[in-house]
Amino acid sequence: MLYKDYKNSARKHEYTCDVLFKELNELNEKIYAAKYRSLVLNLYYLSGYIIECIVKYGIYDLIGYRKNRRVTELDENGLTYHDHIQHHRFDRYTEHLNRRISVSIPLINDNKINKKRIDNKVIELYRQWDPRIRYYYDLKVKETCHYISFYKYAKKIHKNILQNIRG
Repeated sequence: MLYKDYKNSARKHEYTCDVLFKELNELNEKIYAAKYRSLVLNLYYLSGYIIECIVKYGIYDLIGYRKNRRVTELDENGLTYHDHIQHHRFDRYTEHLNRRISVSIPLINDNKINKKRIDNKVIELYRQWDPRIRYYYDLKVKETCHYISFYKYAKKIHKNILQNIRG
């Protein structure tokens, strides 16, 4: 796998989330409660992958990683594929993006001013995100608006990173 595959995956997940979001807006939550809940959970799950993939792409881009090297060969300046990148938990690799990118990215940057602007429930969703969500059936945070906000932040993160890297 080459690091550009992370960018392509982020875009693919964003397209899918856009369709899920559109469907949620058109679906009556009260009549189709189970379907609505499932779509919200899938929106959350895939939004996390938007973040994961674009952050990893950004890291490789910002360190000037050679485009024709496999991602698994990364071992530069204390950053390795096996210790950081291969994991799904954001806290294993986002610090490497924060050190290298010139802008504050919502949710990812621990800047106190940045965090004050984001609802605590959305921050909680960010911190709890893990691929095991695909097996969940119940929403951990009861208000679906927070999952939708998480999706919207994922879109902002995607856009912000792409605008602030070499590309």
